[in-house]
Parts: sequence; structure tokens; C-alpha cells
Amino acid sequence: MTYCKNCGVELDENMSFCPLCGETAGAIAAKKDQHIAVEARTDEKLLSDYGSLTQKQRRKLFWELSGIVLMSGIVVTLIIDLILNNSITWSKYSITVCLVLFVNTTLITFLRHRLILLFAGSFVSTSILLVLLDLFNKNIGWGVKFGIPILFSFYIIALLLTVLIKHCKQQGFNVLAFSFLAAGLFTICIEAIISVNSQKSFYLHWSIIVMVCMIPISAILLFIHYRLKRGNDLKRFFHI
Repeated sequence: MTYCKNCGVELDENMSFCPLCGETAGAIAAKKDQHIAVEARTDEKLLSDYGSLTQKQRRKLFWELSGIVLMSGIVVTLIIDLILNNSITWSKYSITVCLVLFVNTTLITFLRHRLILLFAGSFVSTSILLVLLDLFNKNIGWGVKFGIPILFSFYIIALLLTVLIKHCKQQGFNVLAFSFLAAGLFTICIEAIISVNSQKSFYLHWSIIVMVCMIPISAILLFIHYRLKRGNDLKRFFHI
């Protein structure tokens, strides 16, 4: 037994049309093929329209979609919180995080070529987030004592790394090498900040081990990058 693809009625094998909707087998197939063709043309048009956008227009589109998603999250969580608790309780965390994410998305979209303004704005907005989280938790203090100093060191190192990579004539293994060194330097900053605020003394231990491990790895990557830049064959170099 077969079934009508238009309404689902059971058909005999010798039936050429549906007794309920009156559609013939050929008409049903033609409608289905037409529907598939329309969907294909729609998909192709969407891809063509997106492909014709400039990089600036794509970034703006991404910003608009991100804003819609984040603002929808704010409204939904706020409404649910008000319905369940008749006040703003847990939703203040999601609202704050969504607002900070929207600010950072805006900075990346419109200030991507102004590195100092981009990093400064992102640092300020994220620092405000840490302070607010402290206030929401009755001023515990970890955000101001540990979070903001660690965040500041991260943004400084990230800014220096970005500028260094941007000014490299050739980018390859040297980017990984600089990133490993930046990661090691960041661990030193983390341990220094934690030791000063918790033990009231400058003490380094595990971060030095991490940095020492990063140095030879970075040196090997820089050496490989230099040899590739000179046009040497890696297979011959490593006797593969």
C-alpha cells in the first residue's frame, strides 16, 4: 500500500489520484519538486546575499545578531525572576554578564583597529563586572584584590602580544612562540598578585617552573620559523 504525500490517505497500487484531496500522483510529485526548488533558490539567495557583504557589514550583522540574543536573554531571565520571586534576585548576574558581553562585542566590532581604546574599554567593562559581582555577594573583595589586578596584567600582556604579532612581517611559528612566552609571563603575574595579597610578600615558585618550560619551547618554535623563513626543508632538517 502507498500513501498520498499530500494528505496521508492510504492508496491502492492502481490508484492514479487521491480519493480525499483529488491530487494525482504526478501533481503531488510536481508540487514536491517545486517546493524543493523554491527552498533551494531561497538558500542560494541567502548565501549570495551574505557573500556580497563587505567585512564591515558582516561585523555589523554579527553585532546586531549578538545584541538581539543578549538583550533577549536579559528580558527573558528578568521576567522569569520577577514571576518566580516577585523581585530581582539571581537574574542580576545574567543581566550584568550579558551587558558586559554586549559592551565587549560592540568594542570589538567598532574599535578593532584602535587597540588601545579596545583593550581599555574591555578592561574597564570587565572590571566593573568583577566589582558588581563582589557587591552582589556582599562585598567579598576577591574581585578588587585579585580579579582586577590579574585582569589588568592579562590585558597589558595581551595588548603587547597583539602589537608584537601585528608588526611581524611574517606570521607562523613565531606567533605560537610569542604566545607561549606571554602565557608564562601571565602565570608569573598571577602568582605574584596572589602572593602579595594573601601572604603579604612577593613569592614566586610554580610560575617560574612554567616560564622555564615555556622558554625552550618558544626557542624551538622561533628556530623552526627562522629556518622556514630561510627556505630550508623541514623533512631534510629532521631527517624524515
